[in-house]
Amino acid sequence: MQVRLELVHEAAKGGVANKLHAPLLFVHGAYCGAWCWQQHFLPWFAARGYDCWAVSLEGHGESEGQDYLAAISIDDYVKNLHDAIQQIGTPPIVIGHSMGGFVLQQYLTTHTLPAAAFLASVPPTGLASSSLRLLTETPSLFLKLNMYQHGMYNPEFYELRSMLFSADAGDDVIEAMIQHFQPESDRAIMDMAFVNLLGIRPIPPLPALVLGGGEDALIPAEDVQTTAQLLNVHAEILPNMGHMMMMDTRWQQVAERLLRWLEVLNIGAENSSHHPDAAAALA
Repeated sequence: MQVRLELVHEAAKGGVANKLHAPLLFVHGAYCGAWCWQQHFLPWFAARGYDCWAVSLEGHGESEGQDYLAAISIDDYVKNLHDAIQQIGTPPIVIGHSMGGFVLQQYLTTHTLPAAAFLASVPPTGLASSSLRLLTETPSLFLKLNMYQHGMYNPEFYELRSMLFSADAGDDVIEAMIQHFQPESDRAIMDMAFVNLLGIRPIPPLPALVLGGGEDALIPAEDVQTTAQLLNVHAEILPNMGHMMMMDTRWQQVAERLLRWLEVLNIGAENSSHHPDAAAALA
């Protein structure tokens, strides 16, 4: 039975402009939904001629599954991604953030896409290194995250800023995060926490961009490098950038870097399923 998914659409501006570019599909991370892309990224890229979509994974946003969220697996999220791509019709360039980047990695082991971008992605090795870093460097934050996951604690205003954003993020951004912040699937977190390192599957070559944040408290630069190594590209760490890259103070730097990469790829909607020159535009 197919799950009903929230699929937010921002049509490309400029009439026929959307035929000049492959569509973009944005995939959120843990505790979020399609809403995190709506303020900045969807309208910004649509204004530049890209047909933009954002999916809420099962149990998130307005998608079905809240009543059984705890049991939803990463494999279920991979199926959600596949279903969203099928609904779009034209093969999109997929941009995955945090957990969404990990889901995208699993999808790419068995499916092809014209290109993929990873923003502060959970690495193929999972959450072990970032969890250990939190436990040793900020044990109170690690404890509170676990308490929140089990419904025992609501993060305070200043904690969300230090955990997810750069130091100069506006209060309105933190308020928006508090309003939408939701629990994550226990099963999905376990899937990312206990990765069989010998079972990590390769990803066939494709154009890829891997970005991390210099002030990211959750996904350190070494984890970003691990994701880049899997994809055989160079990682880029953007200074003064927190984990929620699409909402943070300097979100436009992320969008502009993505746009430069997309312009080099130059993948149109009509040939997005196969682009023989795209491999030369990995960075």
